[in-house]
Amino acid sequence: MKSVRLFFWGLGVGLLGIGIGTISAQAEPAPLFAPILPEIREKLPQGLQMRLPATLPERPETLYPFVKANDRGLQVYLAIDAECDRPSCSVGGASVFTQTGFASWQRKLENAEAIALPNGIQGYYLKLGEGEDADHYVIWQQDGAGYVIGTDSRNTERQELVQIAASMVSEPPIR
Repeated sequence: MKSVRLFFWGLGVGLLGIGIGTISAQAEPAPLFAPILPEIREKLPQGLQMRLPATLPERPETLYPFVKANDRGLQVYLAIDAECDRPSCSVGGASVFTQTGFASWQRKLENAEAIALPNGIQGYYLKLGEGEDADHYVIWQQDGAGYVIGTDSRNTERQELVQIAASMVSEPPIR
């Protein structure tokens, strides 16, 4: 569980500020992700499609995306240190999982709040932990796969996290 929490720690630092309002498909992910699109395509487990948000806020520091994958899914992390490509160095991230990889998240949905995402997608907002140590997630299924984004409460408000998920849902998939 610690590694999962570390993965999602600080998503808001990297993805903070997606505008609140109508989100429309931009036909490609935010420019930050362009250098890793070939790696995403190469490492995606068979049958999965990745979705990334179309826009990201301006940041004072440079963010460096990196990819981790296994047979259960693919994770895209954002780090502020170009030399560190470990999940513990990340300040943000997003995941897509096979149904097997998503099963552990599905078991947590009984404690989650249902939310509406674009395109008729049912999402769930989930808080794990208490106070400043709490982690917040938006979880949904789309394209036969499970998607998860998350953050700790110090970096992103609930509404901002939902807007990031809405952007991802609306974007064309990476195959």
